[in-house]
Amino acid sequence: TAITELGPENVCAFIFEPVMGAAGGAVPTPPGYARRVREICTRYGVLLIADEVMCGAGRPGTWRALEHVQVVPDLMALAKGLAGGYLPLGAAVYRKELMAPMVERYGAVRTGHTFTAHTTACAAGVAVQEIIERERLVEKVATDAPYLFDALRDALAPLEPVGDIRGRGFFVGIELVRDPVTKTPFDPERRLHERIFERALANGLICYPVGGNVDGRAGDHVILAPPYNASRAELDEIVEKLTTSIRESLNER
Repeated sequence: TAITELGPENVCAFIFEPVMGAAGGAVPTPPGYARRVREICTRYGVLLIADEVMCGAGRPGTWRALEHVQVVPDLMALAKGLAGGYLPLGAAVYRKELMAPMVERYGAVRTGHTFTAHTTACAAGVAVQEIIERERLVEKVATDAPYLFDALRDALAPLEPVGDIRGRGFFVGIELVRDPVTKTPFDPERRLHERIFERALANGLICYPVGGNVDGRAGDHVILAPPYNASRAELDEIVEKLTTSIRESLNER
């Protein structure tokens, strides 16, 4: 509707996260959504850009997040898992068909910035990807993700304020709600997500706390993103520490 209202000739691209990161708390796109968007973009000549900075590079149990739904974007943004956090590294990947008009117009793909192709960062990225491939860590994430989700559901089931456990692969969001039936969020003044983060840190676990995912102010969730090579014993430890931290935070007044 938006494309037809604006006119396809006025729309350059549609950009989205295949698994929404901090803003929503590891929310995968609904079934059929990405494929339908791909069809619409192709029909109207609009580029499809996948922001896989948080959810890609192996974290969802496939190297590309959109592999789960057999959708190929025109452009894709990558970072974070690309170099495993050892050095800052990001990349833009695009279809070969997009290269020709850029070369024809500019003589090259003009993406030069001060630290573009930084040799040390790129070397770290290559090393990380070689280890991921050699140790089959993407396949490991795909195998161990159901174990992690089951462990979280079992451990958090007694806690009524846990309104949702969602995500894909080793990218998991846990949402906390005041009313588990209506999903009414907690009062933002309570800062529940921050309290969980602080408790978790004291208990030896780093999680990613975010608030405001409901209306910009209210809403609490935390994200877990374990290392790809985390053992099942370590996954159990993560679950235990998070459960303890959530319970302690809920008991605070």
